[in-house]
Amino acid sequence: MRSVWLSLMAAVAGGLLLRAAFPGPALWPLAFVGIGLVLCSLMHRSAGGAFLVGLASGLAYYFPLIAWASLFLGPIPWSALSILSSLFWAGGAVLIALAYRRLTARWEGGARRLVLVPAAVAGLWTLREAIYSAWPYGGFAWGRVAQSQSASPFAELVSWLGLSGMGFVMVFLVALALELGRARVRPVTWATAAAAVLVVAVVPIYPTNEIGSARIAAVQGDTPEAAYFVDGDPGDVFLGHVDATLTIPDDADVDVILWPEGSIDLNPKTSTGVRRTLDQLSEQYAAPIVANAVTVEEGATADDDRFFNSQFVWDAENGWGDQYDKKHPIPFGEYVPDREFWYSLAPDLIGLIGRGYSPGERDSILEVGDIRAGTYICYDIVDDVLIRDAVLEGATVLFAPSNNADFGKTDEPAQQLAFARLRSMETGRSIVQASTVGLSAIYSPEGSVLAELPWYEPGVMIVDVPLADGLTPAVLFGRGIEVTLAVLGLGLLVGAGSSKTQRMSIATARIPRR
Repeated sequence: MRSVWLSLMAAVAGGLLLRAAFPGPALWPLAFVGIGLVLCSLMHRSAGGAFLVGLASGLAYYFPLIAWASLFLGPIPWSALSILSSLFWAGGAVLIALAYRRLTARWEGGARRLVLVPAAVAGLWTLREAIYSAWPYGGFAWGRVAQSQSASPFAELVSWLGLSGMGFVMVFLVALALELGRARVRPVTWATAAAAVLVVAVVPIYPTNEIGSARIAAVQGDTPEAAYFVDGDPGDVFLGHVDATLTIPDDADVDVILWPEGSIDLNPKTSTGVRRTLDQLSEQYAAPIVANAVTVEEGATADDDRFFNSQFVWDAENGWGDQYDKKHPIPFGEYVPDREFWYSLAPDLIGLIGRGYSPGERDSILEVGDIRAGTYICYDIVDDVLIRDAVLEGATVLFAPSNNADFGKTDEPAQQLAFARLRSMETGRSIVQASTVGLSAIYSPEGSVLAELPWYEPGVMIVDVPLADGLTPAVLFGRGIEVTLAVLGLGLLVGAGSSKTQRMSIATARIPRR
């Protein structure tokens, strides 16, 4: 009983420390300590015990990590998402505990155990993250361990391995340290492991090719009225971004003006005033505007209409140009999957989400003059497939328009911005994140800060942003790396179980019959 309580204490402490590695605290070394405590809590645990301990660490991790969700729709959705995430975490914990029991029993000592046990544990961690990042309802890819490392010496590794591969390396190194401690190996073995950590920490970023630059003006309107439940008059958000844009000097010679998600709270296709103002701004600065509005694809009846969260290009000469529709609207935030079922369980809550966005079907590239901008609206930034696809389709810069007004001064904007920085290094592309209220920033292909704005202040970032081509290994092979590592972990677990069964069968066959 005492060991169970110690495991629970270690699990909770590990979850809390791992959360502290993410913004706001952003104490990235704590990720490794947290992972270590979580893994220690799973050693020598049965499947049931591992589920309980894993659930405890998951709850300690997810509840504070996504506390900002309570500001949007209240404590019930926040609790539901935290509990669901923790259940997946607990499922992964069961697999890791089984791996510890089976592989340790098979290899009681030697070099194979020092390598294969950490590989299995890290692979199973990767498997759990990969599944939950894609399922259910498109998954929830927020809170993968690699996302805690945007400011760490390990961050540049993401350009080689992607987020899944980088997370595997993190867990592998921690699991390796634990195995070295359990095996009581010689100092030379510890020195070898320390050298491996050092090598990983100094891996340089994979270089891409700079092919010029574009002067981009990214606008932050400081419009809290963009939040779902903040009262305001129609057009307030639009006018806020117009006013901020007008602070751009006439001689700035910008190539593009980028507005954030939710920047136009009127219908540009039906509002003469909006179209006239966009024309005037585009003509004044001799540059297209990349703005955002809700668009409608009309169906046979009003009930068949489809709504999209759309980023579009506008210039004075041609009006409405290229368009990208958000491909990953947030379940229970921007739409309700299986609405009738969930409405029967929580009608008041589901009723708050009156209109649901449909997933976009257009490609992620916005053609803005000669610029090919891979575009990700808000939550899109955590979707590996969307990120890779846009770069493979020829994006030379990335746009990340976002509306963070629903989350106030919580940790959500800082977490999202940290994820954007990792994406710049992963893809070898500059990324421009413009938010309605902040945080807004521009990062180079190496992840360096080119400009940033404080939250809840209007402003414009005007930067000559590097354009790039060439593909990083993370973009080319990221999906394959993820699948390979996940299959490796599962294969080692299954193989150890099969070997144990086979040995038991052989031993039974050798027992003489009377």
